[in-house]
Amino acid sequence: MREFRPPVRPSVFRTVLAVVLPLVVLVPMGGLLFFALGITQASYKIADGSLMVKSGDWLAGRRYVLLADVTEAAPVALRGGRRTAGTALPGYCTGRFSYAEVGAVWQVTDCSRRTVLVRARGQDLPIVVTPPDPAAFVEAIHAGTPTDIVLPPADKGPLRLIAFVVAPLAIVTVLMVAALMLMGPGRMRYLVGDGALEVRTLFGRKRWPTAGARAKAYTPAQMWRVMGTAAPGYRTGLFRESGQSTRVYATAVDRVVLFEGPERVIVSPEDRVEMLRALEAEGVTIERHAV
Repeated sequence: MREFRPPVRPSVFRTVLAVVLPLVVLVPMGGLLFFALGITQASYKIADGSLMVKSGDWLAGRRYVLLADVTEAAPVALRGGRRTAGTALPGYCTGRFSYAEVGAVWQVTDCSRRTVLVRARGQDLPIVVTPPDPAAFVEAIHAGTPTDIVLPPADKGPLRLIAFVVAPLAIVTVLMVAALMLMGPGRMRYLVGDGALEVRTLFGRKRWPTAGARAKAYTPAQMWRVMGTAAPGYRTGLFRESGQSTRVYATAVDRVVLFEGPERVIVSPEDRVEMLRALEAEGVTIERHAV
């Protein structure tokens, strides 16, 4: 089979896109995976004259309060909280929230309304928690009674779906796109022989029989991408050209070869004269008058 290569034209935009696009996707997706794996159970502990509230959320962190610094601890019914920074999963609300009744708070709760509000010197915000028995927890704070409460695990179902299904797919897709931008043009090949035209790209190949086909040198009209890649200097996939569905495998679209067989195909060989001769040798009808 005879092999033909397309011209490879440098493109600053394509290179920048190949570098920036993975960063835009990988950083937040990686953070999401780390976040999903990092959430553990929240807990409240009263011991040694102090209250320790652990969010189990690496974003929200924890709070340590000396009981001697507590100025208020009381059961409070809160509703309609608005999250300003933190995490809100079913049964797991941590971070900074705001309520009409008390204003801004830092909370580690199961998202229920029956809460305990703790104010203490040295804390920039009141602390809100949801122990199983609010009144008993308030008494334990005032008396310094050792208490250890662990909240049920967070329902990470929706987060897991995003982190372990959507994120990997997004990461694989963006890496493939980056590879296409950087290596795709140099790896594209056109092969003519054995009764077929074959196009090889970075991730696959397509083949069309030459029997009964026509081909010509061609200058395409405006092409509209239907499915595939349409970056400067690299176009592959299904396009609309001159009102017709067309498979395009080209690095340049000003001087191409139009192959019309089982499908309409546009390729951009560096030497299109020799490619047309090779196609003619395989039985393809060549239109000589085309431009």
